[in-house]
Amino acid sequence: MIVKFFRRSKEQGSKPINYFLGAEKDREFARVLSGDPVITEHLINATKFENKYKSGVLSFAERVDEISEADKLAIMRSFEATLFAGLEPDQYDILWIEHSDKDRFDVDEDGKKIKGTERSGRLELNFVIPCHELRTGKRLQPFYAGTDMRRVNAWKNITNRELKTLKGDAVADPNDPKRHRKVNKYLGSAPKPSPFDLTIKKSDKKGDLDLAGRDELRASIHRHMLAMLSERNTELHDRKAVVHELTTGLDLICEREAKSSITISHPLLLDKNGKPQRVRLEGGIYNEDFTPTNFTAAADEKYDNNRIRRKIKDDDNYEIGMQIKAEQNKELYKDAVAPPKLDIAVQPVIMAQTQQKSTETLPVADTAPKRPIQRPR
Repeated sequence: MIVKFFRRSKEQGSKPINYFLGAEKDREFARVLSGDPVITEHLINATKFENKYKSGVLSFAERVDEISEADKLAIMRSFEATLFAGLEPDQYDILWIEHSDKDRFDVDEDGKKIKGTERSGRLELNFVIPCHELRTGKRLQPFYAGTDMRRVNAWKNITNRELKTLKGDAVADPNDPKRHRKVNKYLGSAPKPSPFDLTIKKSDKKGDLDLAGRDELRASIHRHMLAMLSERNTELHDRKAVVHELTTGLDLICEREAKSSITISHPLLLDKNGKPQRVRLEGGIYNEDFTPTNFTAAADEKYDNNRIRRKIKDDDNYEIGMQIKAEQNKELYKDAVAPPKLDIAVQPVIMAQTQQKSTETLPVADTAPKRPIQRPR
């Protein structure tokens, strides 16, 4: 399971609700698990702050029928406690929507569904949160990467370690080196899941790249970089060496270096306006912390041997992070007053001991005096 927060946050409430449920609330393989879409939409519309809501998804490698309903509920409540440490349930609103429309079919080389391969889709737990605290009306920021990322990541790792499928199997660990992709071959508009042949092939440096389109250029770059990585004495030692190979070895222009991607362009691949098209490269090779040892058997063994150390670190990060967040929220919303409890004495009524009185229904009659109506002449 991975946690992803979406960037969009400034539209009216109908935008995220319609995306998750459909404009007519009839999106296929979507269902509300917790919360009320109407209330959430109105709360978003009533928010006076620039960022009106926060949304995201808990995305699982497991299929929707492999996780029990009780575990889904426990995951949602645990995630809420992580985001809203120190707050009571009536101080925030959150809408949970399940999606199970991903990966329901096998596909052929052209990206078309193969008949007879339908199955239940992967589990996604989507959430939408209006960005204001309900008791005070103050701004509520459910997640800020600078202060909340470590705590949320610790929660993710703990949940993945403890959660089991209905068959008792452990869920997929996204941090496992075995699951790391050297390149992201699914990026772009090419057919899925295999938009190109990724048989490794070292390009003839500057003259052997496919410039038929962005997908083709991306594919030929991936082939070349995989061939470089597979060499016994690879020259790709770190991110700096990767950028050097792209710019000097393949005569590409490095447009941007992000944490998990590199964006390049080629002088001969132009758009309709005659400007170079940008191509984003994603995968382990292009990460800022890239090292070739991440993709070896030694990395897998090291990861397995450090599981106890990782558990202790995650537990500490979560416990400390929760204490800090709870103190911050209590100080920020110290003016929040809980509504008084309703003092209602409810007496049980035993119907068997209550005498039932028969009631007589009287006929309806118009007894009002009749007055003549005088019309103007």
